[in-house]
Amino acid sequence: MMQNSGVVEVHEDLRVRRTRKMLVAAFMELTVEKGFAAVTVRDITDRAMVNRSTFYRHFLDKYDLLDQYMTDVYGSASDEKLAEEKVARKKDFAPPGLTSLLKHIQEFPDFYRVMLGAQGDPKFIDRFRKNSERRLRALLEYVGDGDPNGSPIELRLSYASCAGIGVILWWLENNQPCTVEQLAVWLSQLTGTSVGLAIKPTQSAQS
Repeated sequence: MMQNSGVVEVHEDLRVRRTRKMLVAAFMELTVEKGFAAVTVRDITDRAMVNRSTFYRHFLDKYDLLDQYMTDVYGSASDEKLAEEKVARKKDFAPPGLTSLLKHIQEFPDFYRVMLGAQGDPKFIDRFRKNSERRLRALLEYVGDGDPNGSPIELRLSYASCAGIGVILWWLENNQPCTVEQLAVWLSQLTGTSVGLAIKPTQSAQS
């Protein structure tokens, strides 16, 4: 009896995850087509072919859906990966967490092009920026400030994170003219210089 209960729980969990995946996919498609502001819960449920009550069992509204999606994305950039990034910075190569994030963005280029651009959501951009600032701050504390007498750290972090978003948008809007690995190296170089990390320039990626 207990075994059957376990099987039911597994199937239920798979069903829940499949439904959430369908809702997120529908939301992303609609965001690309209409822009974030124009997307409604009705649009999402119609596209995912589920009823509204099913949507509300998973999310409060489209903002909650987006927030949970972002939490999942940034959750993959765990403290363990941040530790790997610190080692990467010491050894002068692109942080694996950054490369991993860029690979995710590469999977959904149209969605990120919209969400990081004029038709996106300001809260999404702000959270994206703050996540970048957090990781840059941790790296700065680890490798040292190469410009202790320069401009305030908060100013440099804000500048670097905003510039990073601009670089990613450039990459997306120009049909990804370089590989993820090469972009990670360039972005690492640019943000490292902007923040003032006390390290040597990052090595070039292998073509």
